[in-house]
Amino acid sequence: MISAATPADLPALVALLASAGLPTADLRADHLAHFLLFRRRDTLVGAVGIDVAGRVGLLRSLVVAEPTRGAGIATMLLDAAERSASRRNIARLYLLTTSAAEFFARRGYARCARADAPAEVAAMPQFASLCPSSCEFMSKPMSARPYNLLFLCTGNSARSILAEAAVNHLPVSSGKFIAYSAGSFPKAEVNPFALELLERSGIPTAGLRSKSWDEFGRADAPKMDFVITVCDQAAGEQCPYWPGKPMTAHWGMPDPAAVMGGDELKRKAFADTFIALRRRVELLASLPFDKLDQTALQQQLKLIGSD
Repeated sequence: MISAATPADLPALVALLASAGLPTADLRADHLAHFLLFRRRDTLVGAVGIDVAGRVGLLRSLVVAEPTRGAGIATMLLDAAERSASRRNIARLYLLTTSAAEFFARRGYARCARADAPAEVAAMPQFASLCPSSCEFMSKPMSARPYNLLFLCTGNSARSILAEAAVNHLPVSSGKFIAYSAGSFPKAEVNPFALELLERSGIPTAGLRSKSWDEFGRADAPKMDFVITVCDQAAGEQCPYWPGKPMTAHWGMPDPAAVMGGDELKRKAFADTFIALRRRVELLASLPFDKLDQTALQQQLKLIGSD
């Protein structure tokens, strides 16, 4: 699972970076607030950091322990770092790499000349002295603010939880959306088959909880751009007033938690639901938001739920 680093993580982080030949000379305990860590069974196996100066950031030390490479951990860490950058109003991320340029290029980073580095980035230790001059220099613009999505169902224990996790951890939606979920009558706990499926898919489950949609009707709640119901019952209920007047749509689908039978049958139902939700998230992420007016975007949002 991915979590923010604490000062107590410094020795393990330094060891992980050193094992991959990455710089550690400038790391201090009070510097770790900008690092995200990935643990597997309480063992640190991945990390990424961002050095921030104003509205630019230098992505640093994206590392995955050798025995766990190839499992998508680097992608999940990069997604999490980009979401963090967007939330902090970072306009552009830069990075230096000796061997992963193609990986970053597939994620939207473009090669650029070191001479074009902003003064704030050029002054950072990673750029100025710690990384060799042979490193490729790359950058990627961050969206000014990701769209906020709220997924609703009655119990907020299965479909809406899966939708929230899909948006927040699929590469296709990275940097574009931040998802939340809630229910009209929350069940107080997330369905264990939903958690099992997400963990088996390598998606972090920390922080997922069943909660009331009233939390998102308060004045201090995040302002939603889209509110999407994923069960028919929630679609027919009287919703709270949503600050910001978001667009709404219904992406109804059968409840996997209602499937009767053995555990394998239930696991299949949850897997099928997740696949359908993931496809809809991919369709949403592919929309040309900059070219659609509000009416056209509302139509497209509803069409996605009818596939």
